[in-house]
Amino acid sequence: MPRLRRLWIRAFRNYSRADIALDDGITALVGRNGAGKSNLLEAVYLVATGRSYRTAREEEAILRGETAARVRAQISRRGREEEIEITLAVEDGRLTSQMRVNGAPTPRGSVLGRLTVVLAAPWDLEMVRGSAAGRRRLLDAALAQLSPSYFFALHRYHRVVAQRNAHMRRGAPGGTEAWDAQMVALGVRIAAHRTEYMRRVAPEAEAWFSRLGGEGTLAVAYRPSWPGETDESREEEARAQLARLRADEIKRGTTLSGPHRDDVDLSLEGAALRANGSQGQWRTAMLAVRLAERGVMASETGESPVLLLDDAIAELDGDRQKRVLGLADEAQVLLTSTGLPQVAGPVRVLAVEAGAVAEAIWSSRLERF
Repeated sequence: MPRLRRLWIRAFRNYSRADIALDDGITALVGRNGAGKSNLLEAVYLVATGRSYRTAREEEAILRGETAARVRAQISRRGREEEIEITLAVEDGRLTSQMRVNGAPTPRGSVLGRLTVVLAAPWDLEMVRGSAAGRRRLLDAALAQLSPSYFFALHRYHRVVAQRNAHMRRGAPGGTEAWDAQMVALGVRIAAHRTEYMRRVAPEAEAWFSRLGGEGTLAVAYRPSWPGETDESREEEARAQLARLRADEIKRGTTLSGPHRDDVDLSLEGAALRANGSQGQWRTAMLAVRLAERGVMASETGESPVLLLDDAIAELDGDRQKRVLGLADEAQVLLTSTGLPQVAGPVRVLAVEAGAVAEAIWSSRLERF
């Protein structure tokens, strides 16, 4: 199973430099709010996926006063040691990023899946109450790690849609046929991947919601823009929608149907979760979805992903914390906390303070390590 063995950080967020050896099982990053605990999980997520989960403006992750940040991870994977590195640099006001595997420049698509991760964070609440774009990212982040073909199809699809939109906005002569065929072929593949993934996630999420003490039945359902039971039926629906919406699309200069408009429905006892649930129910539901994501990824790859819990279990009682952290028997877990979590087995504690990390011997008082 892939394991994160060491993490080197330079000029990232509030870290000038850090060199952290990591173990199997549970590692708790403990410290006051603002100390830099979440920054460490962001660094792991960045080097594993090539993207930050906290900002779309990744230049914000570069330490103030510096022009570049670097995160490097040593991982153990399939009996071999590998190093993955990402560098973020700003030159002439423009951000560039470069990924390397064992020192060789590598495109992002070839890095995805080398160190699989599942993240649960406070921002997950936006998956419930926010726009459909956030819920699509939930699908895409997992599927990109599971399937290189999905990642490349999604990348090409968005590029085709952007070109199609630009053509319509220019009012150029001729139709959109040059892009329609590509968009449909790619979109049908994307929808098929999402459909199968959500078919597996939904029952696991329902089960985890119950295990975490959620009241009622949680349902998670994929709502595709181009529905269908087979690729052929999805393609037929896609072409019908493109024909029906063509005049409106040309008038508005944007593509009105396709996977870029898909959504995921979250409901509790048949009612929309964001309209009827409490914030506590939202948190429990999203943690259940993340744990379901972890289960599906482990089943698909035969390898348990690294579980990143960014202040994700603080509001659970001790018994439910133990249920979640029992996954450490199968996975490496990194979590942030202002106090020691409730766990039956051993836990390694790293004290985080003002961008510095040190091994800690836990005391019930945060001030005494």
